[in-house]
Amino acid sequence: MKTGKIIQKIAADRLIPTTLELGGKDPIIVFSDANLRRAARGAVWAAFTNAGQVCMSAERLYVERRVYDSFLNLLIEETEKLVQGSDIHSDVGAMTFTNQKEIVKRQVAEALEKGAELKTGKLPERWDDSMFIDPMIITNVDPETELVCEETFGPILPVIPFDTEEEAIRLANGSKYGLNASVWTSDLQRARRVAAKLVSGAVNINDVIVSVANHHLPFGGTKESGIGRYHGAQGLTIFCHEKAIVVDRGKREREIQWYPYKGKYPEFSRMFRSYFSERKNWLSFLKSYWHLLRK
Repeated sequence: MKTGKIIQKIAADRLIPTTLELGGKDPIIVFSDANLRRAARGAVWAAFTNAGQVCMSAERLYVERRVYDSFLNLLIEETEKLVQGSDIHSDVGAMTFTNQKEIVKRQVAEALEKGAELKTGKLPERWDDSMFIDPMIITNVDPETELVCEETFGPILPVIPFDTEEEAIRLANGSKYGLNASVWTSDLQRARRVAAKLVSGAVNINDVIVSVANHHLPFGGTKESGIGRYHGAQGLTIFCHEKAIVVDRGKREREIQWYPYKGKYPEFSRMFRSYFSERKNWLSFLKSYWHLLRK
């Protein structure tokens, strides 16, 4: 995000159009009527694929309280199945940037110091010097910690309960980021309702991340996740200077809106009222237009 803002400032000085995708803090919302096993597997993949180093990685998981405990058990079960390593049979690889590993370590340490509970993985003080970080499920997280508020970009997933649909939407939107999100429920009407209220560049229903793989869909973020879109029709036009060309056959000597204005106002007023009224009066509109042509 910091680099993107620098680019935007330089581009603004030169009036260069930009599209910026600046990362996110993507939420998952799981309702009690969801296919919980599928949701757990989806959440684990979304959080830990590429060791969490995906701009659309799931970094906040909100679970309806009535299934919170059972879902958490599924989540832990699926996480503990993961194989970490660098061979072709491994599920989760390593961090790629030393500084980012330190950011992840700082966020986890702060959360634990403020009462969070570690359900999988190792305590930060037990991390070795390698670039591998065990996938971590963390609960009882203070909502004001960096782990909830700032992009982590590592294999860490905080899990937070909610009670109502409105609360879930508020929690998901309570971030300065808005890149991607997902909603899990068997009630597709509710899923679409919640998706419509999420401030996010994309929302997946009963799936995660995959919206970016459809090149017919626009991809980009809201808020501090960026501006502009790529992919889809918008992805082509955003890198173009579009030109409007208006053609008239040039037969008439003048147009009705040209000078002089003397005596035209009453007819213009009637014409506009006819056109913009709730029920358009086309006959009145055409009469006024005809009178203006003759003036």
